[in-house]
Amino acid sequence: MAFRVLTMAVDLCRLTTRTMNVNAGHERTSKARIIHQIQLIRGITIYCWDVVFL
Repeated sequence: MAFRVLTMAVDLCRLTTRTMNVNAGHERTSKARIIHQIQLIRGITIYCWDVVFL
């Protein structure tokens, strides 16, 4: 019985760790997408600003 409980605890720990890793990976890709979009917007804004005032 104790072995079964220990096995279930280890499985739960692995599942939790795996879920955290997936979430962290998703969070990193989300941040990368947002940063990329901000850089694109900045580039467009700077280009438009140069065209209007030069």
